[in-house]
Amino acid sequence: MKTAFLVVIFSTVSLAGCTQPARETATSVSPATEPSASASAGMDHAAMGHGAPASDSAMNHAMGTSGLKSLRGKTGEAFDRAFLSQMIAHHEAAVRMGEEARGTATKPETKREAQNVMDSQRKEIAQMTNWLKEWYKTAPDAAEQALVNADMKDMMAMKVSSDAVFYAMMIPHHQGAIDMSELALKNAERTEVKDLARKIIAAQKAEIADYQKLMANGI
Repeated sequence: MKTAFLVVIFSTVSLAGCTQPARETATSVSPATEPSASASAGMDHAAMGHGAPASDSAMNHAMGTSGLKSLRGKTGEAFDRAFLSQMIAHHEAAVRMGEEARGTATKPETKREAQNVMDSQRKEIAQMTNWLKEWYKTAPDAAEQALVNADMKDMMAMKVSSDAVFYAMMIPHHQGAIDMSELALKNAERTEVKDLARKIIAAQKAEIADYQKLMANGI
């Protein structure tokens, strides 16, 4: 991929006005100025071998943080309900990106990664939906889902036009799920939610590392 193409990708994200969720983690010293290590590394790898790394402004404008801010103000049952509702919407967006990548990817590795996202996150969507119904006799909270959908609006407006674009979008998207899940380890009430959060953190950190390697190798 040429430098100009990457500049277009990251400039588009920057101009869209999104903000990377990793910058709004509960442990961030200064959310407005300190990007997460994993997200920053992902963007650096996106440009590796193709000119200078993406600028800080590009790294900082992948997604909004309204959903994460809402979760920070909750604990116990209220947190669990909001977290599950938001994560369902977050996963649904990843599934849509995976479906699009399956149609546009040219590398078999990318098609496999996209299918893995679709399979694993559809399974977790079903699990979380069932938990809300079983535990609270409710469907996902529409207001909480609206927050995270608004955070992802500009990202989801982008087309997954190539293998590299899929990874460039999925890295910050996965980081958003990690940030939410790390908060769940502190604020969730139910053990099942905390266990799911640990699973999401481990799986999506591993996938980010895989995506970075693939991008560094010129996917």
